[in-house]
Amino acid sequence: MTMLTEVTAPPRRVLVVEDEGLLRTMLKDMLAVAGFDVVAVAGASAAVQEFPEFDPDAILCDIDLGSGVSGLDLIVSLTKEAPHLGVVILSNYEITSDYRKRWFERALYLRKSDVNDAAVVVKALETVLSDAHDGNSATGDESAASGLSSLTSTQVQVLRMVAMGLSNAEIAERRGSTVGAVEHILNRIFTALGLANDPAVNMRVTAARMFIEWAGRPGTA
Repeated sequence: MTMLTEVTAPPRRVLVVEDEGLLRTMLKDMLAVAGFDVVAVAGASAAVQEFPEFDPDAILCDIDLGSGVSGLDLIVSLTKEAPHLGVVILSNYEITSDYRKRWFERALYLRKSDVNDAAVVVKALETVLSDAHDGNSATGDESAASGLSSLTSTQVQVLRMVAMGLSNAEIAERRGSTVGAVEHILNRIFTALGLANDPAVNMRVTAARMFIEWAGRPGTA
């Protein structure tokens, strides 16, 4: 008799960008306790470096990151690459209408004075993550197309290599990353495609087939 094991979705990933060390550590610990997978960095350059590998579901970002690129411009850049990204913005200042026009409507804004309350921060993240999920909801072929079009560029690259027949180890070698990192990215892909909760489905084979139907069969490298 074959026993079916329940497939659980991986924890939601949150990239915290905050230049104040104590606040950054507090937010990281707070969200980890709430069940999120968290990477916390001090500035825009570190966020850009971590983003492709970590592949977050949401970003919690301060507006003022000191000298260099602002949190606002960082968010604009990252959401162009990953339109699915949930956005929570920390600030003690008013947001200009110019910047509002450049963001998703689902972006939420929190004052730094409110982040001592874990419930407020978690609720904000749950809201933007829920909005991102609802925005991708569909059925049948529309659901598959929506899921594929919502993938980040990193996820598309990994899925393309899966469709080429490469193993996780081979994908990791080509990306210069670890097998564990590839597995995490694949888990996010399977969840986005609606495959993660069906133990009767071979997720890898099904995802590869969906990619081929969507983008055509990739050539061999």
